[in-house]
Amino acid sequence: MNAKFALLLRSAGLVACALLPFAASHAAEADALPAPEENYVKVSGQGASYNNNKAAAQARTQVPKVGIGGIEELNVTKELSKDTSLVIDGRALLGSEDYLGQFRLTKNEVGSFEAGYKRFRTFYDGAGGFFPLNNAWLPIYPRALFVDRGKFFVNATIAMPNAPVFTFRYTNETRGGRKASTIWGDTDFTGVPIYSLSSLNPVSANRKIIPAYIQLGERQEVWEASVKHTVGKTTGLFTISGNRINNLDTRSVDRYPGELKPFPAIPSSPAILVAPGLANNQNKGFDQQGFKEDGVTVAGKVETVISDKITAFIGGNYHHSTNDITASRLIAGSVATLTGTVAPIGAFTSGGRPPYSYNSTGALKMNVWTGNVGLETKPTTDLRVDFAVRAEELKNSGNNKAVYVNNLVNQTTGVVTQILVDAPNSVKNTEKPWTPAIDARYTGIKNVSLYGSWDYRSVTQDERTVYTGITPSGATILQSLGGASDKVKEKHANLKLGANWTASAQLNVRAEFFTKDHENRFDGYGASLGSYYVLDYDIYGARLTAIYKPMPQLSLNSRYVVQRGKASIMEDGYVEGDSNDSRRYQFAETIDWVPNKGFYLQGNVNVVFDKTSTSYPRTTGTAADVLHNADNNYWNGSVIAAFVVDKETDAQVQATYYRANNYNAALAAATDPYGAGGRDYSITVGLKHKFTAKMVGTAKVGYLQSKNETAGGNSDYHGPVAYLALEHQF
Repeated sequence: MNAKFALLLRSAGLVACALLPFAASHAAEADALPAPEENYVKVSGQGASYNNNKAAAQARTQVPKVGIGGIEELNVTKELSKDTSLVIDGRALLGSEDYLGQFRLTKNEVGSFEAGYKRFRTFYDGAGGFFPLNNAWLPIYPRALFVDRGKFFVNATIAMPNAPVFTFRYTNETRGGRKASTIWGDTDFTGVPIYSLSSLNPVSANRKIIPAYIQLGERQEVWEASVKHTVGKTTGLFTISGNRINNLDTRSVDRYPGELKPFPAIPSSPAILVAPGLANNQNKGFDQQGFKEDGVTVAGKVETVISDKITAFIGGNYHHSTNDITASRLIAGSVATLTGTVAPIGAFTSGGRPPYSYNSTGALKMNVWTGNVGLETKPTTDLRVDFAVRAEELKNSGNNKAVYVNNLVNQTTGVVTQILVDAPNSVKNTEKPWTPAIDARYTGIKNVSLYGSWDYRSVTQDERTVYTGITPSGATILQSLGGASDKVKEKHANLKLGANWTASAQLNVRAEFFTKDHENRFDGYGASLGSYYVLDYDIYGARLTAIYKPMPQLSLNSRYVVQRGKASIMEDGYVEGDSNDSRRYQFAETIDWVPNKGFYLQGNVNVVFDKTSTSYPRTTGTAADVLHNADNNYWNGSVIAAFVVDKETDAQVQATYYRANNYNAALAAATDPYGAGGRDYSITVGLKHKFTAKMVGTAKVGYLQSKNETAGGNSDYHGPVAYLALEHQF
């Protein structure tokens, strides 16, 4: 929920604070002070005074509460000789921990070498959900989270005349820190009444609104060496590459914090109201997943020009990788006893089910063969048609050995007895997809360009799994063996048809139709004979764009998108024909007005109607609320005005607005009201002034306000923002 909401805001461009340094980019027509392209340094500072929820503001604007300051841009370009050049770029912004240092050395008719390192920080809001019945808001962790992403890279090219071109690339990327997780934990502190007699509880008090986070520790290295050479009309490319992944991620698990079932248990008769703190037992721990991979890929491609109308190519590659996987899910369950509360890993009482806790190690192996062949043809001057076919064979297999950790708690004596259960698991999978594709373009009609593309991917697959779970049986925990064997068939067809029409110097129109047809079918065999699952979903729609310039000073850019989707699901005889149908309508308009060289005005509006349907409203009663349609409607707009104050000063004013109104608190009695609801406003004013021929300063101030109804107002924030920069060319 919160991830989708934040994504909408980012795509809408309504985070005013993040826009402060860059908003003038749309006002180039009115900018008398163009930015230098080389040999300059730009020093800047940016800050905000957030009121109310600082963590939410920091996550949404990506400007930390401590502010940002340092070198925003640095460029040094130098000609070392008549055929050798050096370019150095840098950045060092404290607060956002945004750093860049790179250089590129180029020698004509020899090659180039570049290396560098960049890093930046992404901020997250570690809040969970909000429940409106009793205004439940339970942020149990410090909310301001962040993840640092870094990348070191080296690229080298040797490109001498009439000789093969050699390239080498190496990257080492890391990701570390804490980010919010969308897998939230349970709580009974929701205001929904709980009775000791279960039949009196038609609606569960349990809601998943407890926040969680993921501790990331990830590294991926990739190297690639290639050689490319042309002989006559034939060009060959050979590449060998390798990758290494080393990830260890840990997600927090918190369920029912602050809850503990009493012992002896509350009797069901007479029926009484149970306090939420007595409804369940607290679970607390971590779910850790480790993944290591070593892989190598060998690829080659040959392309030859058969004639001025036909070019043919053929290629193939082989990929091999081995993986080591580890997992550790250790959840401590609190249990009340006559001697006090105990909280062992995987705690359970006789006849009860423990929280799944285990340690496991395993290995995977993958081999992929891929081949492709195609033709690029030009039958006539106005027509181009390209054909290609891609075929693959993928084989992977793996196994892991898990050990479930369970601890039987005797509530009378408080004695804890450990019960370990071995759980071997394995998988073997074979896939054989193939994909033909066609692309065509025709320009033989005056002022009209027609284009189209089609591809069809079909997959046959054999998938076999063997797994072991656990089943409680009184005071013991037993193995629960299972497995599945499926013949899998997938069909994915994509079609796109479009046209560009230049009706006149003032009007250009583009229309495009698209459709996507997908079917996934799983048919069981062997031990799974008779079982099946089919998911069939189709998406189709159109995009229309028109650019109209009634006069040189005025331009209107209109965009309309309509998309419909229909899905059907079958499983072991169960058919749901119209669940998950969707429809989306989007209209956007941009108006640019430049009445003279000293003034520029732009207005934007974007309106979206989006719905994914369920069996609602055919269902009635409580089920109708639980299965309510998912609405994601919103609209946003902005206005930018830029003008020249004098020959040394530019000014700009910008205002933005965002509104979503899908939140329905009345649904809380039966389900979680997930629909986004909120408003965002911002206004900024800026000046850009030339102090000397080589020094320019920029100052901007603004105010932003955000109201989040989905979070019950707990993520609201507002406050002033400011940006100051000095740019010097040397």
